[in-house]
Amino acid sequence: MTTTDQVTDPPTVYELHGDTARIQLNRPDRLNAVTADLYDGIQRDLTRAADDDARVVVLEGRGRAFCVGADMQNHVERDRSAKERRDYVWNAQETCQDIQTHSAPIVAKVHGYAIGAGAELAMSADFVLMANDAELRFPEVSIGTYVGGGVTYTLAQRVGATRAKELVLSAATLSGENAAEEGIVTRATEESELDDAVAKLADDLAGNAPIPMQFAKEQFGRVGAATRNDMLTAEAEALLACMATDDWEEGVDAFAEDREPTFVGE
Repeated sequence: MTTTDQVTDPPTVYELHGDTARIQLNRPDRLNAVTADLYDGIQRDLTRAADDDARVVVLEGRGRAFCVGADMQNHVERDRSAKERRDYVWNAQETCQDIQTHSAPIVAKVHGYAIGAGAELAMSADFVLMANDAELRFPEVSIGTYVGGGVTYTLAQRVGATRAKELVLSAATLSGENAAEEGIVTRATEESELDDAVAKLADDLAGNAPIPMQFAKEQFGRVGAATRNDMLTAEAEALLACMATDDWEEGVDAFAEDREPTFVGE
């Protein structure tokens, strides 16, 4: 390698450990600030997790933070055309949507900071486990930009429209402990215990039957957009579909035999 050669680290790192896929944001020198390449990396890794039949996906950041949001240095240094701006914005939206609609449950492990676009990525996950002293914030309006990733919907679903509006318009900072108390994230723990808490949740999820978990994820995603009767119908159809699977038979047999079931996703 000549002295002019440069080695560029990938913006994300994918690992598969048993039934658990791990997607690591890999820009630690920039506190994992997002770029178009990082969004592309997350999308590729989610596709890879699906191809690997991963039962659960953990989304985390390398270094001192989960993600501090948009790489403002990248924005300052580059004039984008209208098309480039539109492509970037929709890339961000599609990445969050991919997380929200991925077939397997996704756990976001948040330490340090989850700010702006980083908070939007975390909030797109099915479960968010935060360090008590980590910070969650939506600062967009304070710097002349706007939130994304469906946050105006997700926050309102979790804490009500009034509180969601306050969090977005005031750009207030929440600790992990406060965010858990308000129900914005799943739970918070000491940072020294965060790895174990994420591993336990991932193991618990990976041990469940994949098909009904996928149905549950899809149907909870419709809350607020579907009627009660719609949900009753969807539940019945999902239950009937599950009853036609090998995993349903395995679950019934395991219960009758007082043993742990072994699910295969079929």
